[in-house]
Amino acid sequence: MSLLVDTNILVYAANEKSDRHRAAKDFVERTRASDGFCITWSILYEWLRIVTHPRVFEAPLQPEQARSFIRKVTADPRIDVLVETAQHERFLHQVLEEAPALRGNLYHDAHIAAVMREHGLVDIATADRHFRLFPSLRIVDPTA
Repeated sequence: MSLLVDTNILVYAANEKSDRHRAAKDFVERTRASDGFCITWSILYEWLRIVTHPRVFEAPLQPEQARSFIRKVTADPRIDVLVETAQHERFLHQVLEEAPALRGNLYHDAHIAAVMREHGLVDIATADRHFRLFPSLRIVDPTA
């Protein structure tokens, strides 16, 4: 597995009312069925925050529906949930040196970029333009 799928792609895949739903869902299903993909726990937490939030979704997922999705993802052998290693701080500082002007919420993206680097990944499926701040990443936007 050499691709990480970001939160927004998973959100679009879950949100049938999104104009990006079909492209995201097809991409996630196709990628999972072929080589699989990677995510992080922070992506899963962010997904939970978004899909259960009544101000974000007209009909948010119920907590049990969201937890069921998490159980399915973590049980799927084709999906790797990446975690920080003992060397995480070194990778974080490398990423932060490449993007020294980061502020606020962008540190969440820096965390993902650092975990990716730790695990030797450079490809990320995302519609989030902020990942372009990290020159070591290659962006794939399946919804474009």
